[in-house]
Order: sequence, then structure tokens, then C-alpha cells
Amino acid sequence: MNREAEIIQALRAAASLTPTLTVKQYQLWSRDRDVPTFIDVLNFYGSWTGALKAAGLIESRRHYTQQELVAALRLALEQEGKLTSTHYQQWASGQVAPSLGDIISHFGSWSLAVKTVERLEELHFTVQPEREKAEIVQSLLEASRVVVPFNAVSYQKWAKQHKRPSVAKISRRYGSWKRALAELELRESCDGKK
Repeated sequence: MNREAEIIQALRAAASLTPTLTVKQYQLWSRDRDVPTFIDVLNFYGSWTGALKAAGLIESRRHYTQQELVAALRLALEQEGKLTSTHYQQWASGQVAPSLGDIISHFGSWSLAVKTVERLEELHFTVQPEREKAEIVQSLLEASRVVVPFNAVSYQKWAKQHKRPSVAKISRRYGSWKRALAELELRESCDGKK
């Protein structure tokens, strides 16, 4: 048996006697046994936590991306109505979500996490619509030059092929397909004439 296998076997055997295996418990358990010592474990893995993870006795902490953390914070805000650390903890305890510690560790503090979410919300509601409108205008102008006949049906096919805003998206933004065309002074054509 190799050294790593010996250590893992010893850790698992010691852990079977207690819900949480501590260094002291392992040292007491291993004292009169022919098993790797705590120092052997430490030298091999570099840390007690690393050894316990390798033996499958504790789960590795999941590392969340900023996008995942922000999504969790937004969902908590939406469902709780407030974004305090207490509200977040209560919300997170009932589901698979980043812990308060994960959030604070990533952002540096709870208040910085909240400010990040607020800043992103502000950007979403101010910059995004303008960017979206510019994309719609550009797409409609381009399509009016190249799509024949130019109408909602032919535009939709073209938009799908070129990954452009759909007729539905344009209608939501302007109120209707016809209003969008009117605002841009564009006309539909039925037979290629504009």
C-alpha cells in the first residue's frame, strides 16, 4: 500500500468514530496504532484540511463566480424584498446558494457586495436599453437595404440568421413593428419595391 493510501485509510478509520475528526482526536486515536502520525499527514498534504478533503471527509468548498454571486443576491432581493445580511442568510439557508461568508470573502464586505449589485442594476436599467435600441435601429436600417421584400416575416427570418433582434423584441421596445418602422421612417415592401 502506498503512503497516500495508508494515510487516507487511517483518516477514514479514525473519522468513523467521530462526526468531525480533529487533529487532537486523530493524535489520540493514532497514538498506539501502526498508522501514519499527524506529522506524516501534515507533511504529505500540507494541511489538515487538505488531508481531510483528500480522504473525502469534508467537501471542498465551492468557488462561485462573481456572476453566480450577483445572481444569488438579485434573487434574494427579489424574494426577500430587502438585501440585508440577515435577510440573505435566512434566504440562503433554505436553498443551495452561496453562503454569506462566500459573498463577503469575494467582495470584501457585505456593503461592497450590495453596492456592486446596485451598480449593476443601475447599468442594466440605464445603459442596456440604449444599447438595445441602437442595435434595433442598426438592424432595421441594414435589413431595409438588403431584405427583399422587407416586412415582418422576411425580417424575422433574416434576424434569426444574423442573430439580430427579433420582431417580438422590436415590438416590445417600440410598441409594435409598424411603430418602429414609422419612427425610423421605413416602409414595408411586398414585392421588392420600397
